[in-house]
Amino acid sequence: MKSALGTLAVFATLCLSSHPAFSQDIKVREQAVRLLERANALSTSPRLPNLERVDTFRAYDDSGVVDGRFRRVVIQGVGRRDEYSFGAYHMLNVWTQRQVAAAGTPKLAPPELMNVLRMTPMWLVSFDHNDVIHAVSDRSVGDSTAHCIEFDTVQGQQTDNNEICIDAKTGTILSERLAGEIVEYGNFFLFAGALIPGKINYSHASGTEKIEITQTMTVLDNPDPALLTAPADAQVHKYCTTFRRPFGTFMPQPKPGNSGQDTDVVVGVNVGVDGRVFDATVQRSDREDLDAEALGLARQWTFTPAMCDGHPDREEVSVVLHFQGR
Repeated sequence: MKSALGTLAVFATLCLSSHPAFSQDIKVREQAVRLLERANALSTSPRLPNLERVDTFRAYDDSGVVDGRFRRVVIQGVGRRDEYSFGAYHMLNVWTQRQVAAAGTPKLAPPELMNVLRMTPMWLVSFDHNDVIHAVSDRSVGDSTAHCIEFDTVQGQQTDNNEICIDAKTGTILSERLAGEIVEYGNFFLFAGALIPGKINYSHASGTEKIEITQTMTVLDNPDPALLTAPADAQVHKYCTTFRRPFGTFMPQPKPGNSGQDTDVVVGVNVGVDGRVFDATVQRSDREDLDAEALGLARQWTFTPAMCDGHPDREEVSVVLHFQGR
């Protein structure tokens, strides 16, 4: 799956064919694809107005409860203002023309906040060659009757048992269970021709994380241009006309074990203009006992730096530490 920040709709991008190693009923697959594509279309606005979007959320984990908030103001054709807060983390980005002004906490965003941005306004998905559709069955999900698509996602030696349930009446996605992540949607409202969830509950099957999100969207008829004025202490970065991402040059992985179980830990890192990692945080992990080792290894990685208009630039990237037999 692939997530993208900085867009109003966040997609986990997959394409539309069957896995060659597994047989499946083509009519069932066609039904599943048709249901999911329609659901995606129903929750995607054909034309967005000037708007304000606010996501307030509460994250639960073993360390306690932390509240957060994400606010986005968009003035179409002019720019946007994004404000993030979660515990002690605060960040403001103002995007105008070919530059972004940033002010706030000089660290990577917490993984809980990244999850909120990934799940809002809605986590839209589609199927690709790694997905094997088994069945489409009807059952109750909350107070609604749903068409539930049961499928496996096969990647190498790993197989994830997944499910997406779609409201039989409205056609919108009610719930997703993808690679152990569980997302439930409710309180849909109509905005700019799209059905948007007002409530989103996120959890992980491992029980390591739970997030409750309340979401609103409002049309701004006469937005104040001052909303796109950045603080005096903001750092201004130009957009890149040409961009090249960082490429790893030294990427140590964990030593293998002999338990017969494999797991991945995803670490977000900041890569400096010298190609070295200067900040790292765990973004995704099913094994907290491996997090410290993953962070230690990720900090040793080196890269060719990102290039913006031919000049070295700082860039945030995600790296995967693969624990084989651990």
